[in-house]
Amino acid sequence: MNIVIIGCGYIGMEAAAIWKKKGLHVTSTTRHPERLDALSKVSQKSVILKEVGDAEELVPLIADNEVIVVTIGADSPDQYESAYLNTAQLIRHLALEMDMPRHLIYTSSTSVYGDHKGQWVDETSELLATSDQGKILIETEQQYLSLEEIGWTPCILRLAEIYGPGRELSRRVKQFHGHVLPGSGDHYTNMVHEKDCASALDYALRHHLEGIYNLSDDEHPTRKELYDAISQKFQLPKVKWDPTHTPLHTGNKRVSNHKIKAEGFAFQFPHRVLD
Repeated sequence: MNIVIIGCGYIGMEAAAIWKKKGLHVTSTTRHPERLDALSKVSQKSVILKEVGDAEELVPLIADNEVIVVTIGADSPDQYESAYLNTAQLIRHLALEMDMPRHLIYTSSTSVYGDHKGQWVDETSELLATSDQGKILIETEQQYLSLEEIGWTPCILRLAEIYGPGRELSRRVKQFHGHVLPGSGDHYTNMVHEKDCASALDYALRHHLEGIYNLSDDEHPTRKELYDAISQKFQLPKVKWDPTHTPLHTGNKRVSNHKIKAEGFAFQFPHRVLD
């Protein structure tokens, strides 16, 4: 089986390593030439996509690979449209022209749910994101889901806030020392470990999942509860809050992971790792 990972970054590299070990042929793409050496260690072929919106570069990637995995990320908020929506629109355009049905797996975000006042959300919940970035992610999902009409099998994994090696939670708390965070810290957290993200990509591939699945661990402490627990474990000063200002993490909700677990997926890290 041939797989291409478009935008092979933090999660894509972990998934690529899994697939390469299993003997699958992995092609990884990046916009950054300095990452080619690292990508060559986890994939048989690595390609520089100077512009993700370049049809000539994407055509052979779609033609030569049965599975298209899109884990592309935006480097900044003003690049959301080009990184996410424009890529989805181009893939849909090429899919219509090429008539070569593929299995597509796209990593989206649970931020599309927006603010549900702390209530539980699942894959059928209304998408209430109001930011420009959130609206772009919603439209991007719609583009990929519409591929089903032409014989593709789209699977969307809505990832919660990602943590793991290099993104340890303790590192965040250390960085907050001396600063006052906006809000009161009373919003629920939804997080998922990097290794579970990669494992879910592999599971979606092996079981040919289609449709939408949330990917969030079992625990949902408030942000204050989480940061306080980390401070206690590592003997760090507690994070300070200012409730007179709007919190950085908007969209208060608790994300259900029941659907993907009902498919048989088992989280390696169902409980938050305070590392």
